[in-house]
Amino acid sequence: MKNWRKNLAWYFLSALALGAVVVWSAVFHLGRSTLTVSFFDVGQGDAIFIEAPNGNQMLIDGGPDKKVLRELADVMSFWDRSIDMIVLTHPHQDHVAGLVDVLRRFDVDYAVESGARHTIAEYDAFERAVADEKAEHIFARRGMRIWLSGDVYLDVLEPKEFLGDGNPNETMVVVRLVYGKTSALLTGDLTEKGEARLLGSGVVLDSDILKVPHHGSKYSSTNAFLRAVTPEAAIVSAGAKNRYGHPTREALGRLAASAAEIFRTDTDGTVIFESDGERWYQRK
Repeated sequence: MKNWRKNLAWYFLSALALGAVVVWSAVFHLGRSTLTVSFFDVGQGDAIFIEAPNGNQMLIDGGPDKKVLRELADVMSFWDRSIDMIVLTHPHQDHVAGLVDVLRRFDVDYAVESGARHTIAEYDAFERAVADEKAEHIFARRGMRIWLSGDVYLDVLEPKEFLGDGNPNETMVVVRLVYGKTSALLTGDLTEKGEARLLGSGVVLDSDILKVPHHGSKYSSTNAFLRAVTPEAAIVSAGAKNRYGHPTREALGRLAASAAEIFRTDTDGTVIFESDGERWYQRK
């Protein structure tokens, strides 16, 4: 009987302690004013998680497989089972496959994509999962502004229009994230041709952080593009010893010449930056 009472008291105190952790975590979360951007290490692919100061969340791309779920578990509260918005930059396997698992695991309100079609099983599964989730389907176009909170928004810079069923890399969703004086340009697999199109469009490209286009491929991150962006930090999302040789020597050379500090998920793992609206801080 004595052991039974002792165990009951222990369970009761443990429950109180857990409740206190949950309550104080919630209070801390509501009171914070930090924007967090996590560039996940998902191997050879892209996945970027954004959390606004008010707690609204966005996932841009999901990487090539279920690794994104492990990464989300590291940055989301264990009781959080919803993501407000997902964005598919383009329907290639290394960007879309993980989003299927996310849609099956989390409640998602909005799904944004370019509208470019691609005949692969992973994209078909993505479209079915969006329909099953009953997420509102939005097709991104230049000029749209997506508000994550009252002071955090993303401007859609590409695509200007739907370009048909050609190369999905030429119908890329490119967004510029802004919070106060800080900004980040998130480019997906933007090509050299797409960079030139943006340079001629008149949109604002100048950004503190650049998600390096196309995993640091040979022909992306042109000198003219980097001069327009003037990034202080450049993040390359690539898999260790990938078969494409990303990031290439040529792209790394141009990035180094731009004076940007270079981060690589293949060597640094997941890279996380936080902004207070005045400046960015890397989370160690």
